[in-house]
Amino acid sequence: MTSDKRAGHRSEMDGIVMKSGTRVVVAAAVAATLGLLTGCGGDSDDAKGKGGGVKDERTAAAAPLSAAQLEKAAVTKADVKGFEIEKMSEKEFSDGGSAKAEKAACQPIAQLMGSSFDPAPKASVYRTYAQSKGGKLGGSGLIRLSTYGGGDAERTVKDLRGAVSACQGGFAAKDGSGKKSDVAKVTPQADPGLGDESLSFSLLDASKDKAVVKFAVVRAGSQLSVFFGVNLMDASKSDVPAELLKAQTTKLEKANAS
Repeated sequence: MTSDKRAGHRSEMDGIVMKSGTRVVVAAAVAATLGLLTGCGGDSDDAKGKGGGVKDERTAAAAPLSAAQLEKAAVTKADVKGFEIEKMSEKEFSDGGSAKAEKAACQPIAQLMGSSFDPAPKASVYRTYAQSKGGKLGGSGLIRLSTYGGGDAERTVKDLRGAVSACQGGFAAKDGSGKKSDVAKVTPQADPGLGDESLSFSLLDASKDKAVVKFAVVRAGSQLSVFFGVNLMDASKSDVPAELLKAQTTKLEKANAS
C-alpha cells in the first residue's frame, strides 16, 4: 500500500496517485475528487431490467460469506487483464465519513459512497481499480464487496431501485465532511444482467465540474458487489468496465458455491 493510501480515505479523495509509469493507485472515492457527494438508486423499468428477479434459489439461500471469504472472493489484477487493483482497509474507507441526502427517498443512493449503510452489512472488503493501457490512465473507481444477513441484500437492491426512480431529477446532499455536494441528475443505465439481480445507473455532479459517476450493483445470494467508475480525462467515458463486473461476479458466485 502506498503512503498516499495510508494518509487516509479522505485525502485520497483529493486525487489520483501514479507511480512506476503504469502503476496506478486510485482514490477510494474518486467521485468526491470531482466535488460529487456520494451515490444514489431506483425502480424504473430501465433500472430493473432482466436482473430484477432471483435467478438461482440455491445461491439466494446460501449462507452469508465471512470477511475472510470475501477477501478471497475479491477480484485481483490476475483475474482481469489491463487493470491495476489494490486493497483498501476498513479504516481507510470509513475515514470518508457518511453522506446525507436532503430527500429521504434519495438516501439509498447517497450512502453508497459513504461509510454508513442502512441496512448495515455484516462485513465488507474494498478494492480500488484503474485501467492502465500503454502507460495511459483510463477509467478508475472502487469496488465494495459486502455480505448481509436476513434478506438485507435484497432490501438494499430494492431501496436503490426505488431511489433511482424517485431521484432522476437530482437532489441536494452533503458529503461526509458536511460539504455541499449536490447531484444534478440520476440516469438509469442498462442492467448488467449478472448475479441473482443487478442494476446500473449514473450520476451527474451539480458542481461546475459536471462529473459523471457510473454505478453498478450486483447481488449474488447474500452478497453485494457495488462498483463505481469515473473517467477523469473525459466524463463522457465514465463507466464500470463490463469485464471487471463479470470477473468479480464470477469469482463471488464461485465463493458462494464452495
